[in-house]
Amino acid sequence: MVSFFRLRILLLAALASACTARAEVLFDNLGTGDNVGYTVQVPMRWANRVPVGPAPARITSVALDMVNAHNPDTPFTMEVCGSAPGDGAPANDCQPFTATAMAPSPGPTTFTGSYTARASSQVWVIFADPNGPAGRGYRQVNRSSTGGHLCRDYMGWRCFTQSWVMQLQGTLLPMASSASPATGLFNGGLTVTIEGARLAGATAVTFGGTPAASFRVDSDTRITAVSPAHAVGPVAIEVTTPDGTATLDAGFTFVAPVDGACGSAQGQPTSAAPTANLCSTGQASNVLLPPGDRTAYQWTCAGLYGGATSPQCTAPSLLPFITQANPASAGSNGGDQVRLTGHALSGTTAVTFGGVAATRFTVDNATQITATTPAHAAGLATVEVITPHGTAQHTGFGFVQSVNGACGAATGRPSITPPAADFCSAGPASPVQSAAGSYTWTCAGANGGSDSGLCSAPWANVGTGKGSVQVGGSGGWQVQSAAFGSNLPAPLPVGTRTDFTPLALTLAGGTPGASASVTVRYTQPVQPGTVYLKHGASPEGLGCTGAAACALPHWYALPGAVFAPDGLSVTFTLTDGGAGDSDGAANGQITDPGLPALLAAAPTGAQAIPALGPWALVLMSLIAAGAASRRLRKSIQK
Repeated sequence: MVSFFRLRILLLAALASACTARAEVLFDNLGTGDNVGYTVQVPMRWANRVPVGPAPARITSVALDMVNAHNPDTPFTMEVCGSAPGDGAPANDCQPFTATAMAPSPGPTTFTGSYTARASSQVWVIFADPNGPAGRGYRQVNRSSTGGHLCRDYMGWRCFTQSWVMQLQGTLLPMASSASPATGLFNGGLTVTIEGARLAGATAVTFGGTPAASFRVDSDTRITAVSPAHAVGPVAIEVTTPDGTATLDAGFTFVAPVDGACGSAQGQPTSAAPTANLCSTGQASNVLLPPGDRTAYQWTCAGLYGGATSPQCTAPSLLPFITQANPASAGSNGGDQVRLTGHALSGTTAVTFGGVAATRFTVDNATQITATTPAHAAGLATVEVITPHGTAQHTGFGFVQSVNGACGAATGRPSITPPAADFCSAGPASPVQSAAGSYTWTCAGANGGSDSGLCSAPWANVGTGKGSVQVGGSGGWQVQSAAFGSNLPAPLPVGTRTDFTPLALTLAGGTPGASASVTVRYTQPVQPGTVYLKHGASPEGLGCTGAAACALPHWYALPGAVFAPDGLSVTFTLTDGGAGDSDGAANGQITDPGLPALLAAAPTGAQAIPALGPWALVLMSLIAAGAASRRLRKSIQK
């Protein structure tokens, strides 16, 4: 006979006293209501599945409201089990409960025994009528107000949408719910906090059967214990109290110190920070890609339980980056070669400058690319290198406006000395070359611009040809002014001929009294026998006799002047305050008018000299004496 019932779980957390445990109502769905009867088969077995609260409990009595109508004096049999038969319950998991006699209905019959139930589990209260004959058994129960169904059909059991009404009483046992920390060194000495309930009055605390080094009962819900030395591995913590023993299975693990060690991610190239296999032992730190060295990801493995930290673990980074572009700028016309230096550049598939593809590029190695710039507007341009593992960007690059070289105002302007300014209207000038009657140079393009054609300036006119002047030698002399003039400073000596105009040359910047070497080049050769005539004051004997005469300007042949074999140049030495310096003073400035000339021939065929020095006079005396001797011999012969 089965009836509906009302479930009420009364889990009372009353503290047990230090001496005697108090009985608690653990489960109760006894109630009042109508009596209902059914005719059933024999043998009959029924069961209630009763939940256990969050604390372990020792069940000591079960009150069951029922009556055996045909044999009131024969009590039902009863067991309290951890599970129903066939559910895989462990052996000896059932405990018998007995009653001396059945109580009349309504009224509960009390069965007594002892069964310890685990916290947050369930128990089965199984009862049966061993004697009721088939078809005559009558069972009377109090009807449930809720019709809660806690029974099931299994192995010949009878189960309806009703369940028996009953009350369970027993004792709530001490409970250990957690230990913190839950891991410690095998040599002990770690302070561990054990949380639970009904722990007051604890008399012992053990770790895997080994007593704690010491313990202190802080409250009914907390104990502080010091772990003992113990073999490595997980163990149960047991707290013994007058009401029983609280067990925390695998509540603590004894360990040995563990040194940190890099895992299999060590040394493995990667384009992203590794997240797995960082450490084979120990606790991994954060994985970093240091800004100062982005070539490898770095981390360490901290030792556990006092173990040492590993050396630095690294994994080469495949993430590309660019550190430098050399040069850092290029012309807007494009076509400049730029060397990109960086990391992980192998396999590069594209190089762009400000979004425009490089004209061409070569991957020299994993750290260098040589690229040819495209045409691009002037301004900053981000360089991008695309690889299979990512894109590298470099922002420190720019395009500047290309400038084509162009000849300047010096072009075509006749000059006696190499031009000193106005070489180029755009672009830098090359060194000036001087040959074949003209000065030549080029103007280089800037920032990728094209070079100019050949720029040139003719030598200045020197009579029927052209000429130029070059000053060399030591002493620091420089051309202060130079010009081929059309007017002579004074008439030439009688019979002297020349096709050249006089050179007015002023040198400055030299050491007073020092000499300067001067080379004059012509486009028209001088005639054989030409001398270089100078005009001005001179030392004694150079076309003059006596200090007064030599201080006056006059023409004289400059000693040491040497014409080139081809007659196209002459080189001579000018001395400040001496030969060639018309101002006659050693003052750091040389004034030098002069020109090449062919002197008049003497009657004997010798060249005339406009002013003779002492040695010339001796030579003339010897010539005259010889002539007189010849005339005398002829006279005698006659």
